[in-house]
Order: sequence, then C-alpha cells, then structure tokens
Amino acid sequence: MLKQKTKFPQKEDDTKMTNSEKTLELAVAAHQRYLLKATNEDLTTAINCYIETIKENPEQTSAYYRLATLLHKNGQIGVQSAIEQCSKAVRINPEDANAHMYLGYFLSLNSEFERAKEEFKIAIKLKPATSRTRLVLALTCLEKIKNSAGKNTIKDLTGALYYGITGTLMSLFDKASIKMLARNIADDINFAKYKAAGEFFEKINSEKKAYDIYLSAVDNSKKSIGLYERMANIAIKKNRFDIAFDCLNNVVILSDNDPMKVVNAIEYLEQYQSDKTDELIDYYTILANKYPELSKCYYELGHLYLKKDEKINALSAFKLALKYDENNPYYQNSLAYAYVQLEQYDSAIELYKKALETNPNDEWSSVVAQALAAIYHQIKGNSEAAISMLQNSLLLTKNKAQIHEAIADIYYDIENLDNAIEYYNLALNDDSDNPKIYSRLAMAYWEKDCIEKAIIFYSKAIELDPSYDIAYNNLGVVFLDGLGDAARAAEYFKTAVEINPDYVLAHFNLARSHEMLGEKITAAKQYQKALNLNKEKNELENSIIEERLYKLFEA
Repeated sequence: MLKQKTKFPQKEDDTKMTNSEKTLELAVAAHQRYLLKATNEDLTTAINCYIETIKENPEQTSAYYRLATLLHKNGQIGVQSAIEQCSKAVRINPEDANAHMYLGYFLSLNSEFERAKEEFKIAIKLKPATSRTRLVLALTCLEKIKNSAGKNTIKDLTGALYYGITGTLMSLFDKASIKMLARNIADDINFAKYKAAGEFFEKINSEKKAYDIYLSAVDNSKKSIGLYERMANIAIKKNRFDIAFDCLNNVVILSDNDPMKVVNAIEYLEQYQSDKTDELIDYYTILANKYPELSKCYYELGHLYLKKDEKINALSAFKLALKYDENNPYYQNSLAYAYVQLEQYDSAIELYKKALETNPNDEWSSVVAQALAAIYHQIKGNSEAAISMLQNSLLLTKNKAQIHEAIADIYYDIENLDNAIEYYNLALNDDSDNPKIYSRLAMAYWEKDCIEKAIIFYSKAIELDPSYDIAYNNLGVVFLDGLGDAARAAEYFKTAVEINPDYVLAHFNLARSHEMLGEKITAAKQYQKALNLNKEKNELENSIIEERLYKLFEA
C-alpha cells in the first residue's frame, strides 16, 4: 500500500516535468536564436518560455540561471538580481554544477571574487571535466589581481595559470560552449576597460575625453545602456540637451522600454526639455501600456494633450485617470477643466463640486472655487451663486486680493457700484501696487459720476504702470466727456496710441477730441485710421465710426 501511494503522485510529477522540459527546450532554442540574430521576437519568446518553465516546475534550476543570464545581458536586471536568481537555483539543487558556475560568474561581475572562486570550485568538484568553469575561474583570478593593488597576487596568478591551462585543454572537447561564454566574458572585460577609462577622465574633469571613450565603446559592447547613461550625464553638464536626450532615448530603446529607464527619461525631459511634448506623450503611453492601472500616467497625459490643444484626447486621458482613482480631487478638477475647454459646463460644475467636497488643500480648493464661480457668472449668468462661491473661497486662502477683485468685478457687471467700490478697496488693502485694481476702481467712480476720484485713481494706475494704455485712454475719456477738456484729453489719447498703435478705441477717442477742438481734417484722419484698424480688431461697431466720420462735413 505504501508503494502504491508514493507511486501515483510520482506519475503526475513526471507529467509536469515533461511539460516543463518541453517549455524549457523552446526557451533554449529561442535563446540560441537570439544570440545569433538578436531579434526582439526571439528575446521575448525565450524570456516568456523560461518564466513559463519556472511556473510549471519551480524546481527546474536551469531556467533560473538561464533567465538571469538573458535578462542581465540585455540590461533588464542588475547584477544583484542575477545573483539572487542563481542563488535560488543553487538552493533548489546544490548538486547542479552549472548553477554554481553562473552564480560564481555574476559574483565576479559584482567584484565578490572570493565568493565567486568558492562557487567555481564547487562547480568543478561537481563536474571535474568542465572547461567553461575552469576558464571563467582563471579570468576571475586575473580580474582579482587587477583590482587587488598587488596583494596576494602570486596565489591568484598561480590559480589563473592552473585553471587557464587545464580549462584550455578540456575546451578541446567543448568548443561551442566555450566560444559563446568566452565571447560574453570578453565583452564584460571590454566594457569594464572602457568604463574605467571613461570614469578616470570624468574624475579629472575631462568630460569630452570621457564622452569620446564611451562613444567609441557603445557599438562594441552589449552593455551600451550604462555607457549611454554616462554620456547623457556628461551632455547634461555641458548643457548639450539634445545630445543628452538622444542618449537617454537610446537607453529606453535598448532596455526594451524598461519602466525605470522610461521614468528616468521622463524626469530628464520634465526638468530640461519640457517643450518636447510629443516625446513625453510617447513615454507616458509606454508606461500606461505596461501598467494600465497606473492612474498618474493618464493624468500627466491629459495635461500634455491640453498643452497641444488636443482637447478630446485630454478628456479621454483624464477620464481614464478617474477610472482607476475615482475619488481623486485633482483628477476631478483636471477633467472639469477639460470639460470647460469643450464648453460642457454642466459636467464641469459637477466635477468641480466633487473636488471641493474632498478639499485636499485649502489653497488649492480656493482656486477651484474661483474657477467654479467664473462659470456661474460668465456662463450661467448666476451672479449670486458666483459671489457665494467666492465668499467661500475667501475662507480658504490667505491671498484674498484676487478674490476681492473678482467679487468687485461681478458687482460692477451687475451695476452694484457701491459694493464694487467696497471690494476694490478691500483688494487694494492686500495688493496696494496693482494698477489694474486702481483702474477698475476709477471706472466704478466714473460710473457714479465721481469725476475727481476717477481722475485720482486712473492717475495712480498710470503712476504704477506708465505703459498702461487702457488707463491713459480712460483718463482721457474723463477729461473729454466729464470735464469737456478736449486738449488735455487729446494728450492722454495720444499717449495711449503711442503705447499701443493698434488700440482702436483710443484712435476713435483721439478723433473725438480733435473734432471737439474743431480740427476736422485731423479728426477725419483719426476716424479713418480707427475704421481701418477696427476691420481687423473689431473693438467697435463699424457703423459707429462711420457715422462720426460722415457727420464731420455735413452742412
């Protein structure tokens, strides 16, 4: 009975082994094709088959170290990760000589030479006739000599000679495998040589020489990713940003869109070349494809599409961000803004309200409330709701001047001049050097026929900003229509058109002042100039200008 109980599950295990061995066979075949042709299709097949092998049979040790070797050679994992994978293979089957050999190989790459030698010796003990392990151990001894600054070199040199000679003799029976492994090791040593030389010139501040060394090595090394990264750092130091981007883009391509490399490229662009909107979109799209539920990618994509004025794409991106993080107030705010751009104001209002309910930050929420107030006032014509929203915004922020001004503007628009004046003055309490507020306050006083105060505040606006063409024009109107002083008014209008030659209304008012002074020819020229400009600027009804022009010469 005991034999039957142990025999039945053994058949099931054998079936699993058969399936995993078939998958492993496919992986090895694709791996070999990739080494010969270097096609991404073979690379992907090999990786997927190795992973599938491990899933089908976690005890299949060769899949671990073969997968580690493939991923490391292509820059997809670091040395430490490769060491961990090979260590796992050794733990699973301590009798696997190849597992010890590959672990020793990666330990040597990590400059852990003593541990590497121990693993190589275990591999040789398990499989004495192997040539590959002996040759790699010989090269490790030589590499240790190079890095030991003359310490214990005799012992390592003796070991290198012994294992090199015996490995060479045994290689007569293993030509194909030694050729492949030696080529990989030679590439590693070649890379280390260029890397060390480049680092030396970097340390002595000879970046150009270092860059040239790295550049000459990238076509000859399978580890070009690290070299391109160093070249990018040098280019950044020299403010050669286009070169830096090309290097980092090569890193992304060579790493087969490794997420960390893509993130590095994004961070570089956002810091140094944020105008490369299309490239940023490409990188964020890569991340979104790899991590479909990473909402931040869609959020950033939305803003990039807005930057390109691609409103529909922006809307879609923000919707995807909210799909994976539906209660995020920042995403709600951005989607609301996209709706505003598409003039879908009701949808925008609902999202702004949801964002405000969360209130992640008072200052931020104050800005959102102002955006919502603008829709209520400018789009919905609901000044009461707009003012209420702005009053709430005042409670959330220390920067009140802008909100006081917005409330004053609404009161001015609905012709509640006393409240408008009150809030313009409140705005000036916090922002006393703002010429726009003085100008708006002057306009409110002008509407109330308070001519002296209008003159005072327009003059203050001009004092703060001598190039404020609107203030000059409006002050001219006060003198022309309020005081009947056409001569003084003309001086202000002339200054306005000198500052802004395309200012239609200032040309029109200058014509009116000349007309009042009885200078009909000059007035006619100014009216004509205003009419010509207005055909492009459309500041006034053409008929208004034409009527004044025709009446000049009526009997």
